[in-house]
Amino acid sequence: MTAMSGAPWSVSLDYSHDAAFALAIRDALGIAGPPGLPPVAPPPELAVDPAAPADGAGAAWRHWWDRALPPTGQDEPGSPVLPDAPLDRVVTENFAALQAWSAARKREVARATSPSRAVPRIRDFLREHERATGVRLAGFRLDVTALPVAGSVFLPLGGNRIAVSIVLLSDRAEYLRRILAHVGP
Repeated sequence: MTAMSGAPWSVSLDYSHDAAFALAIRDALGIAGPPGLPPVAPPPELAVDPAAPADGAGAAWRHWWDRALPPTGQDEPGSPVLPDAPLDRVVTENFAALQAWSAARKREVARATSPSRAVPRIRDFLREHERATGVRLAGFRLDVTALPVAGSVFLPLGGNRIAVSIVLLSDRAEYLRRILAHVGP
């Protein structure tokens, strides 16, 4: 979605429909994981049989999640990442509802990250921090993925990947402070 860079660092921000689908199905079926990510907000209206989670649903979900949002930030472009059985049927039966819900969340990300005169862009914020402190930030690369979860979430997932909530992105000043705290001296 957005890439911002300055020597020697870069921050990219994106939204993952695949991860949003996985989280929505996780919540609808009551599957645990991943730690640190609260329920989706608002939840989509899905047609799910409460008895739908069959044997292996948790393992299938974790496998799906690992492919939908790898910690390295090296997403596979192209086709959607869909789950294996027994979750594939739930996604297929609810695909239109999931797509409409996720598209609305992506529009929220776009609104939350649109330029504002009141709050600087991340590159300007980090450059100003370097100028004010006289300390140049060490080189880093972050792949930030916005997720439609409740609350103010900033969750390092490993590698370069950070998951943030749309709620946190909407509080641009706090989002910038969290980025700085994560990479700062």
